Amino acid sequence: MEGFWTGKSAAGFDVALAVLENGDTWGVYTSNGVLYGALQGKTSSSGGTLTGSGRDFYLYNGTVAAGTYSGTYTAKTRTDVRLSDGNSFTGAYSAAYDQPASLAALAGTYAGSGVGTGAGAQSMAVTISAAGAISVPPSLGCSASGSAAPRASGKNIFDLRITFTGATCTLGDGATASGVAYYEGGALIAMGLLPSQTAGFIFAGRK
Repeated sequence: MEGFWTGKSAAGFDVALAVLENGDTWGVYTSNGVLYGALQGKTSSSGGTLTGSGRDFYLYNGTVAAGTYSGTYTAKTRTDVRLSDGNSFTGAYSAAYDQPASLAALAGTYAGSGVGTGAGAQSMAVTISAAGAISVPPSLGCSASGSAAPRASGKNIFDLRITFTGATCTLGDGATASGVAYYEGGALIAMGLLPSQTAGFIFAGRK
């Protein structure tokens, strides 16, 4: 099941899901380009079947719902996942996951939308240097900085660490979130959670 998968949920959301080499699972779901929520959990897979558990962060009202899921997959081709809340997701594999993560390719300034748990989306620009340094200029009294580094797996996934600065930051002044980012064809998806695992952020943008 390891890989990056994109497709539609039965509820009509566009879903992007990354299952890492250790089973850690991260995802976001959108509708008409608008960010709605994030997914985080742990997946076990073998012989074409998968099971897992995790949480669904509905970012607009701060709801965090725990659940389980199961399904089937054909390695590097297709997956069908059924969630305990009755929803489902069908995804196709992205071969770009198998390319080594490149800081040189990642570097640039991305225009997009960011959402923190319990807050609405807002437009923002995120700049990443060739060394992986991340900076987000102040907006409404909140800025952010951090780092991106290729995972040791050799796949197209970056480890993230982001610290927020400012009294108006949704996650709190000085809060640090850890997560992952995926880059493909000029598009970046990034997400992270606070150590409490109860709140986090997602960003989607293009350069």
